[in-house]
Amino acid sequence: MDVRDDVAGKRRGIIDWLMKNIPGYRGYKEKETRREADKILRERLAQRLKAGKSKLEDVRDRFAQAANIDRLDDVDRVDLIFENVVDRLGFASYGYAGFFDAARVDEEALDRLYEYDEGLATAVDGVLAKVDALAAAGDDITKPLEELKQELRGFEAKLDERQNVILGVS
Repeated sequence: MDVRDDVAGKRRGIIDWLMKNIPGYRGYKEKETRREADKILRERLAQRLKAGKSKLEDVRDRFAQAANIDRLDDVDRVDLIFENVVDRLGFASYGYAGFFDAARVDEEALDRLYEYDEGLATAVDGVLAKVDALAAAGDDITKPLEELKQELRGFEAKLDERQNVILGVS
């Protein structure tokens, strides 16, 4: 038997014991699992956005090599918005309330949060489509750059709305 399996088995035994003998631990553990799933989902979405951001950086490099300073400034401004979106998504709150905290976050709220974050995948697709359009554009990137900027602003609004989902505000 693999030592890791043995340790995992012992750990599982401890968790089973805690679930049987400590009131409220089972619900706490289930909530932790929901929070972890949401965190993993957001991290995956953030990784997809980072890949799109690297395409934007390629566009910026293209204009830097051509010494097109006007376009370079515009791309840099959108790149800052992009960086903010990636950071906010990656480090967004995930409805945490510890085992001994007085404030409790119920399972339905965590499920709503996860469903909301699943919906963010569509918004990520929209951002990536705009990045692809920008990368495919030639020297005239005014329109695709503005469209990417607007898509990123929309994504920021969705992240702002996410806080209302956590708080249960409609």
